[in-house]
Amino acid sequence: MFLKNIKFCRFKGQKYEWSMEGKPMNEIDGQPVSLQKINLIVGKNATGKSKTINTVRQLSDLLSGKDKLSQLLYDTSIYNLLFDDNGNEIAYYLEFEQGKVKQEILKINGVEKLKRDSKEGKMFYEKADKDLEFQMEDDKLAVSRVDKIQQPFLESLQNWGKTLSHYRFGGQLGKNALLRDINAIKEDKEIELKDSDSVAEIFFSGKKEFGEHFTNIIIDDMKKISYHISEINVDTLKFFPIPVFGLGVQEADIESVTDQKEMSQGMFRALSLLVQLNFSLLSKIPSCILIDDIGEGLDYERSKSLIDLIIEKVKGSSVQVIMTTNDRFVMNKVPLEYWSIIHRAPRKSLFYNYQNSKETFDEFKYTGLSNFDFLSTEFYFEEFEQTGE
Repeated sequence: MFLKNIKFCRFKGQKYEWSMEGKPMNEIDGQPVSLQKINLIVGKNATGKSKTINTVRQLSDLLSGKDKLSQLLYDTSIYNLLFDDNGNEIAYYLEFEQGKVKQEILKINGVEKLKRDSKEGKMFYEKADKDLEFQMEDDKLAVSRVDKIQQPFLESLQNWGKTLSHYRFGGQLGKNALLRDINAIKEDKEIELKDSDSVAEIFFSGKKEFGEHFTNIIIDDMKKISYHISEINVDTLKFFPIPVFGLGVQEADIESVTDQKEMSQGMFRALSLLVQLNFSLLSKIPSCILIDDIGEGLDYERSKSLIDLIIEKVKGSSVQVIMTTNDRFVMNKVPLEYWSIIHRAPRKSLFYNYQNSKETFDEFKYTGLSNFDFLSTEFYFEEFEQTGE
């Protein structure tokens, strides 16, 4: 299942209002943002790239039941979503105010399965074969409730929320997260993939579950981005005041093992991402992968190679990937067909991409300019203005 369309607004009508919308069509605002399986979100500074990633992440936490509305920083928002679930369309609308549900509607292929407002709610029950009234906390989503017998149609949404992974590539990605007791990792323990701090634990579990195949894939992937290593292990860290465990690699031109505290930030970020990405793909459990600031801290060639590798890995899978970047060199090498350009407007971020602006994207290919020029000159935006004249 993947997120096909999203429209989001927080604090509507208030001074802090911000929304995500697709570019206006026929001078009509309020269009949804169209997404595809592989997405690279670009934009000038302060246009809303990280906000977009965080909005999708927040959505996943709500759908999975991890968060309640009353726990959110932005407790007044509207989500309007469309998912593609193996050809079935799941339309979901959520409006909440001050941490309480105002309206919640779910339709599958146009058939209403859930309708709820601040006073009452009705949901379809499979065994009864009809809509029945229900009650639940006003700061929790009805779609996050678990009843596989009566509401099996909710599983896809819940699983999407539970299995989404979020990697802040410009952050630590688990570099400072160490294991005190490696023997405490249980075989039946559920691995937390949503956040990226548990990389040593994930590698240890992946090696136990998938054997040397898991390690070899990561080694091959690291070589594709010019990090030549021959071994990866979880072992005791050197020069540490107490016994702790972390990742270590044997580099081709270094005699001793390089542990995760000694690795460069760029090398560790790449290793951490590839460990977690390969574990997710081999486990066949991810739905959506968010990567903020992809390539941050890597040189140009490695950034480009890493993105090529990610695209290659997810292209034939059921996984959707949404990445952001500020790197002009990365932009110049990633095909425009994967781009979504954010244009800042008052109180909103407008998205221009191949789905809603195909003619302009195609026209730009004949200019001889670089991809980065498409963004920096605002060719994508000016052409729309000229078309409307």
